Formats: sequence, structure tokens, C-alpha cells
Amino acid sequence: MAAQAHDLIVIGMGVGGEEVAGRAAEAGMDVVAVERKLVGGECPYWGCIPSKIMVRAGDALAEAARVAGLAGRATVAPDWAPVAARVREATAGWDDRVAVERFEKKGGTFVRGEARVVAPGEAEVDGRRLRARRGIVLATGGEPAVPPIDGLDRVEYWTNREAIEATELPRSLVVLGADAVAPVAAQLPRWVTIGAAGLLLLWLGATAERRLNRLRELRQQFKES
Repeated sequence: MAAQAHDLIVIGMGVGGEEVAGRAAEAGMDVVAVERKLVGGECPYWGCIPSKIMVRAGDALAEAARVAGLAGRATVAPDWAPVAARVREATAGWDDRVAVERFEKKGGTFVRGEARVVAPGEAEVDGRRLRARRGIVLATGGEPAVPPIDGLDRVEYWTNREAIEATELPRSLVVLGADAVAPVAAQLPRWVTIGAAGLLLLWLGATAERRLNRLRELRQQFKES
């Protein structure tokens, strides 16, 4: 099968790839974009946006709990169900049709699948050959990393994606990691405030002093909640 020619091939339609592909298409280039998961990437579906919904829920409960010492009486009944529902509303149930249509309206061509570069200026997506007249943009992003901890492969664990998609809370939570999502997931007792029993944070990757200071802050926030 002859390769289909386009000015630009963008592999990966996360935040960076979507921006490049969209701007190039708006500028009049013939752009084909390939994504095997969701257009928009981690941020709108398993990172920035849904995690802030969780943080906001914890903030609301914590603020309501302070009413007794400030302005009278209030009763708070934590419930994870509306938080999970808001996450599903914000992510459209992890459906990227709106994002795909937004790109296509800019004049781009979208291909769902896993791409690999097979020759200079050429890529293949599930047997479909693509050729770039101008160039190929690699914006493939990444996957949650699973640390090499003995025994971890024998227990059920979450990445940030399972945490964001959760419909029920665990009784306790250990957070490993130091990327943008981990500190959000582990901030004060956000999960704890909404019903989980405890939180242990192991923030790998930070210096010893920064890690210790952050653990002290979290312990104090946990006591005050």
C-alpha cells in the first residue's frame, strides 16, 4: 500500500502534540495526527483537571468543618459519590470526541492507533503507511512508572489513572512519586477528609531535607483537619 502523504505527521496528541497539530493545521498545513489513547493526554483526563476537582472537594469539607469555631454550627457528611460524578462529567466519561472534532475542524486529519517511525519521514499506524513532506513531530508523552519494589507486583495497586477513576475510596493510601500529580493526590488528607482512614506519603525523588519538610507540613495539616 502506497504511503499517504501529508505535510506534517504528529505522533501523540497530548497537550503538546495537540497544540502543535492544531496550530499547524490552522496555518494551512496538511496535518495528520495519531493518538492511541485520548486526545488531550494526561492533563484533562487523569491529571490537572480531575485532580483539582478532588482537591476542591477536600477544601469544601475542610472549610465547612471550621464553621463551628468561626460562625456557628455546621454538620458535614463526607460522600465520595458526587466527587466521582463531577470527575466523570469533566472528563466526559473519558471520551475525547469533542477534542477530536475540535482538531478536525481546524483542518487536520485524525488517526486512532499506535504509530511507529519506520523510515526517514515515514510512519506506520496499524498497517497504514504515512509519509511526511515536511517532518514528523514526536509528542508521545509517557506512562505512569511502577517503582521496582519487591512484592508490589503481587498486590493490587493504583497509578494516578486508577486513582482519578475511583468510584470507591480505599481505607488507607500510600503515595509513591514526586511528579505533578503525586503531591496533589497526597496533599493534606484530601482523600482522608472524604472518608479514607489514613495517609502515608513516601515522596521519592526529592532531596532528604525537602522530603522531611514536606512530611512535617502534611503531618501538621493532617492534625488540623
